[in-house]
Amino acid sequence: MSLTDAECRKAQPKDKQYRLSDSHGLSLIITTKGQKYWNVRYTVHGQRQSESLGPYPELSLKKAREMAYELKYKHSKSVLHEDIKPFFKEVAEDWFENQKETWSPKHISNVRASLDELYLSLENKRINQIQAPEILQIIKKIEARGSLEVAKRTLSRCGMVMKYAIAHGYRYDDPAGDLVYALKNKRVKNLASLSAAEMPEFLIHIKAYPADAQTHHAIVLIMLTGVRVSELLRARWDEFDLEGRKWDIPEERMKNRLPHRVPLTDRMIAELQALRLTHNQELLFPHRLSNKEPMRSESILAVIKRSGYAGRMTTHGFRSLFSTVLNESNLFNPDAIERQLAHVPQNRIRSAYNRAQYWDERVKIMEWYGEQVMSWM
Repeated sequence: MSLTDAECRKAQPKDKQYRLSDSHGLSLIITTKGQKYWNVRYTVHGQRQSESLGPYPELSLKKAREMAYELKYKHSKSVLHEDIKPFFKEVAEDWFENQKETWSPKHISNVRASLDELYLSLENKRINQIQAPEILQIIKKIEARGSLEVAKRTLSRCGMVMKYAIAHGYRYDDPAGDLVYALKNKRVKNLASLSAAEMPEFLIHIKAYPADAQTHHAIVLIMLTGVRVSELLRARWDEFDLEGRKWDIPEERMKNRLPHRVPLTDRMIAELQALRLTHNQELLFPHRLSNKEPMRSESILAVIKRSGYAGRMTTHGFRSLFSTVLNESNLFNPDAIERQLAHVPQNRIRSAYNRAQYWDERVKIMEWYGEQVMSWM
């Protein structure tokens, strides 16, 4: 039943605060001290909410009714509009399809795993209704498994989906944006690497280990080239120009998705020619069970461990050694060294326009470093 202005005026305070109800969720609240003010109640996403409109009689019954009606209408339209927003999975899949052409197969697999983690709880939730605590709960479950890096990456990818949603007008904020501050910090552990002084003894043990010739060639070429182990083991013979003394690694195999060129030295060419005598496959290092697949980096790591260097040297350690020895020599431009390591600065456009950037100096770098490796051997 609707209120009258006379009822509002005559309402007296009682021992407890009470309210007189009107239409559209509007009510007049009378406090124990006789103060009177308008309040409106409404429902959004199944949750009851209320809002104060102002004191009576400064705000009249007629004006309070108009305001209550406008609020109810606004929230009903808002809910109706929000309900047609897509589900999280729809937006995530759209983002995934839009981005994956620039990703490597490994990265595609990793992103898919992150999305599958998020779908367990968010798959059928409207993109605009997801709040930070829901996302954090998912990430904390991953953390609880001890997978701190996976948790961090999953949160990052959730944030990318949310930013994609913002760009398409599905929501106005990123609920994943500040959750990184709620994650556990992971202690950074540098990958093990020996010093130059330790390399002669290390190589004596490696050479003495009864591994196949292919594995020994791989170790020498990793040392000489300074490339990532995956870039070497997945290499194909058609990437090499021995006469032109260069190795062109295509962008799809590079971590930074930019093509890379490695100068070939006499020692590298000799090693490649010796390797070629061991097989006639398309890959430099075919897997022993399938010549269409490359050998695994674990094979090299196993030789290192069984030679007595477990925890002291890794396959990535050869790159660390390459960088350290060259930078400490003070003979070369640090930018040329970084370019040879295929480290790309933030200004990708400037650095990516020429895969042979600093080429002449990089040739000198590889010749000089090759001599250091030979001295260790």
